[in-house]
Amino acid sequence: MNFQELGIGGLDNEFNEIFRRAFNSRRYPNSLMEKYGMKHVKGMLLYGPPGTGKTLIARKIADALNCEKPQVVNGPEIFDKYVGGSEEKIRKLFEPAEKDMKEKGDESELHVIIFDEIDAICRARGSTGSSGTGVNESVVNQLLSKMDGVDSLNNILIIGMTNRKDMIDEAVLRPGRLEIHLEIGLPDERGRLQIFEIHTKNMKKNNLLSDDVDLNTLA
Repeated sequence: MNFQELGIGGLDNEFNEIFRRAFNSRRYPNSLMEKYGMKHVKGMLLYGPPGTGKTLIARKIADALNCEKPQVVNGPEIFDKYVGGSEEKIRKLFEPAEKDMKEKGDESELHVIIFDEIDAICRARGSTGSSGTGVNESVVNQLLSKMDGVDSLNNILIIGMTNRKDMIDEAVLRPGRLEIHLEIGLPDERGRLQIFEIHTKNMKKNNLLSDDVDLNTLA
């Protein structure tokens, strides 16, 4: 796959790792996976400093997979001023996948839920101190219940993003949950060249890039 055509530069290795570990198994029907006693990866965590492409990767994954348009949620937006409102927002995120699974079974499309700043809602339980309202704990429990509870789904992939992996509740990072942890760091020279090529593509096409601009030297 040509990731530059998707507008992604400097992240080839990371994307290949994501597809190898999270999507290879999805080429096979759930019935076959069950015979082998195997399960699809349901979640991954992308972590690293701000501005390295975590959100870009998450948004482009659905394009590359040709799956349902992902639901993108900013972590702090989950919290609601009404009792039970935050947990209800978590449940609603899973409703389309649940409905699709009930109607189509193995033929259901993959549903992607993206949590930006997931550390805001999955902060280690007990870390907010005795003054906390317990909402944080309830939200974490609700998310865990939806991911691997009795009614857990095979047609869903959750992608969490953070620059503070150390603040996330360890239970969220266990196998069966956000089990793939991928660091998205700064691009190397080849990656920087890809980024320059993406951002100068239209300039080249419209003959607006001077002949003396050497992208290799800039990279």
